Amino acid sequence: MAIIQKTNPMPSALPIIQSIPHGGLSVPPSVAARLAIDEVTIYNECDLWNDQIFDFSHPTLGGRQGTLAAVTMPTARVLIDANRAPDSLDNPDGAVKSQTSYGDPIYTAHLGRAEQQDLLDTAWRPFHQALDGALRQHAGDVRLFLDCHNMAQHGPSAYGDPGQARPLICIGNFGGPDGEAVAAADPLTAGRRLTAPGAFVRQAGEIAGEIFADLDLLEPDSRRPAPVVALNQPFAGGYILRHYCDPAYQQAIGGSYWGLMVEINRGLFVGDQHTRTPIQPPNQARIQAVRARLYQWVQALLPLLRNGQ
Repeated sequence: MAIIQKTNPMPSALPIIQSIPHGGLSVPPSVAARLAIDEVTIYNECDLWNDQIFDFSHPTLGGRQGTLAAVTMPTARVLIDANRAPDSLDNPDGAVKSQTSYGDPIYTAHLGRAEQQDLLDTAWRPFHQALDGALRQHAGDVRLFLDCHNMAQHGPSAYGDPGQARPLICIGNFGGPDGEAVAAADPLTAGRRLTAPGAFVRQAGEIAGEIFADLDLLEPDSRRPAPVVALNQPFAGGYILRHYCDPAYQQAIGGSYWGLMVEINRGLFVGDQHTRTPIQPPNQARIQAVRARLYQWVQALLPLLRNGQ
């Protein structure tokens, strides 16, 4: 089930709630014997070490109090995707996936609808119940909802940016590359509300650019250099950001906050992965370097939140 990894009612906690939906590696026993993929593929489909790089109460940060709450999903993302809508069961890349991000089949035989629903009930729904509970508990204190992810250095073959170099950090608010609402002709984000004002997102991008500019990829690709920061590219947001930052939801729980999706390039602390990259232990030196910069970044955002809300 989903775990609220950390909760902190102290006034000194950062006024932030974190969603960490893609960092798990566990396999539900009900489908373990049906898998057509192995642990190497599960590893490479995961937002590896996300619970560590986004741990803002880690001792290496000087004993900080951390955020109000951080909700994690232990189940492997390649099997259950909490960032997809629960009615997406016919989509191979939906809430209960049937293919990897490289287009490979996950199961030896397709899951039936009852099996899909069981996975929703035992893994997807507990995560969202925990996240909803954390937001309701801290509705009067939270000012920023942070949906925390990391991404492969180059776009996987079954994604919309196959082989393309990705930025060191991507910040999403369902806007365009300037953080503002996109024209109605854009099929990906048209008609979606911004989850944070464009000016705030641009400032967040500028600050991130300064903080991350000195950190190099472990395996640089001179043919396809990556920008330090991009707004809403390659990702603008998903189900989690859209659902929990909807004004109707915030009104229902008595909260008022902005929301961002943050994607960190795994090339900074894992390397240039592909679907068969060998499993390696976490690179703690690089994880610490990324975590320190992320913490510095969110600290720099706090005055902007106070001024803007």
